[in-house]
Amino acid sequence: MDVRHTFRHQAREKGVPAEAIEQWLRLTRPRTDLVPDGDGPPVGRFGGLPALPDGTDWPGYTSLVLTLDLAALPASGHDLDLPADGTLLFFLMPDWDVEHHAVIHVPAGAPVTERTGDAPVIDCVPLHARAGWSVPRSGSQVPFALGDQDEVLRDVLWCLDHPDYEFSIGGYGGSSTGGADYPATEPLQETVLATVWLDESRVGDTFGTTLMVVNFVISHADLAARAFDKVYLHTDFNG
Repeated sequence: MDVRHTFRHQAREKGVPAEAIEQWLRLTRPRTDLVPDGDGPPVGRFGGLPALPDGTDWPGYTSLVLTLDLAALPASGHDLDLPADGTLLFFLMPDWDVEHHAVIHVPAGAPVTERTGDAPVIDCVPLHARAGWSVPRSGSQVPFALGDQDEVLRDVLWCLDHPDYEFSIGGYGGSSTGGADYPATEPLQETVLATVWLDESRVGDTFGTTLMVVNFVISHADLAARAFDKVYLHTDFNG
């Protein structure tokens, strides 16, 4: 079921006024879920080896976690100011260090070579696009307060916070424990570029945890300037 319908139904059952529900839902954003099983050609892949342009070094001791084909990504599936084509590569450091990561845009037509590095290589999984919606999950993500409805809505939003996707582009991002605040808490200045759920069933002990949610966050100004070196991480993990 569409997450918007689920939110509306559950909020109504808890007695949240219709006006407050619709006010919240007006801030819902399109998000593209990236799933292993889907229709059409893949729009990206999890893991594998990167194809990097000549003269571009492997970004330190990092593993490639996500490759995105920007031309194949449905434009209606997000509200991000992304380049129209080329690939976007997302790297993370094994054993975890939030200061060591990278996002690299490879322009379309650039000569590239598949590289090998020193860090572990994650098994490659092709990913398909699936249209989705992202509901803001925290009062810090919306520009208004709902007064005595805040506590009720937190309960509703927590029940929604169990996605059936592992990777996504755009939206409000995610957390796994409820103990961490949600990323992009200043939505007028910054946005979630991608969210990656790293489960030990896919990555083993590469990242030293049973489950880690990594949100790649960037300011709107840096995204417009294609300054992907300014991306920072917001993370939450179990285990």
